[in-house]
Amino acid sequence: MENTMETTKRNNAKLTIKLVLILLISIILLIPQAIIQSIINERHSTEAEASVEVANKWGANPSIKGPVIFIPGNKAENNVYIMPEQLNIDGEVMTRQLKRGIYDFTVFESELKFEGSFVLPHELSEAQKTNLKWNQARLLFGVADFRGFTDNPAATLDGTPIQLAAEGYKLGSFATISCPINIDKLAAGGKMAFDINIPLKGSNNIRLLPVGRTTKVKIASDCKTPSFDGRYLPIKRNITENGFTAEWSVLALNRDFAQVVNGSSELSGMGVIEVGLRVPVEQYQKTMRSIKYAYLIILLTFAVVFFTENRRHTQIHPVQYALIGIALILYYTLLLSIAEHCSFILAYLVASAMTIGLITLFMRSILHQNKAALAIGGLLTVLYAFIYILMNMESYALLVGSIGVFCILAIAMYASQKINWYQK
Repeated sequence: MENTMETTKRNNAKLTIKLVLILLISIILLIPQAIIQSIINERHSTEAEASVEVANKWGANPSIKGPVIFIPGNKAENNVYIMPEQLNIDGEVMTRQLKRGIYDFTVFESELKFEGSFVLPHELSEAQKTNLKWNQARLLFGVADFRGFTDNPAATLDGTPIQLAAEGYKLGSFATISCPINIDKLAAGGKMAFDINIPLKGSNNIRLLPVGRTTKVKIASDCKTPSFDGRYLPIKRNITENGFTAEWSVLALNRDFAQVVNGSSELSGMGVIEVGLRVPVEQYQKTMRSIKYAYLIILLTFAVVFFTENRRHTQIHPVQYALIGIALILYYTLLLSIAEHCSFILAYLVASAMTIGLITLFMRSILHQNKAALAIGGLLTVLYAFIYILMNMESYALLVGSIGVFCILAIAMYASQKINWYQK
């Protein structure tokens, strides 16, 4: 009887030591997990730097303010900027891919057509009119980056061709293309129509300031993954496999500047229409999201291996646990490196198949039992499939993840009942 009790105590001591070692191995594996996370961040930063370099050489984000009429006053504070009464913008944007090293970037070429008319707004007071130099009026068109021009703008004013050129005038913080104009017709209460074509190339997004009392914008593109940012969302949008079309309608009441802006004010760049035309780079975000579940996968795998070891009375050395943990961590370097050269879903399938196959064969060589090894491989398959589903869910990820982990815990508790913890 005493020998039996001594044997049981020794077995329990060995079991406790084994559990402590397994837990210690799990904690140590947090170090390579953190290293891989830093590698993912570094690769993402490298991709972002390459994106900036491509944008600087091809053309950065086109931002446009205008057209507006500028009339200087007898003092700088008396200068006025008159917004169009009606502004219609019609844009066609075609994307293309540029390669920089292993990275692909989306850039675009566009043809933006600005049509509309000017009238002398009722907001321009008689006191302001007397302080203006009407014979020095200019048409201004603000552009954030001149490198985006692919051709000279073509413009007409009341059907007469005009030549827009960079002559040092500013529209707020933007440089402009401009030309002198005769506004006697406006002063007499008439209307002046304009038609301006702006060919621009750029990357990432287009920003347009709705300067008209009524501004209507329509943009069509072959980009399949647009994002609509800025202050104003489109009133109509249609996104298909061939691209998208979107329409906006903005009134002067919706803007944060008036129809007549004096010289001491600046047209705000906050209330813009913004269209993102960048294909999202998902491999780094999704790899980072997946590695957050690495510790859960390691613990569950160790638990199943430990249960299998005790149920089948097979000794598995802590070093072998460590090798399994290292294989589970290296999975994420495989995933990251493969995803940089193909789609994320293909990389996920390949990396998962390689890791599951390796651990299954390793467990087969240790346990000498196909059924137990395949059970562990099946568990990993379910876990990786579950993690992939979570990564592609947004609003319901927390709910589904919580329920999934609860079910896994319930299964583990049920499986632990089958083990006699006080018997070798």
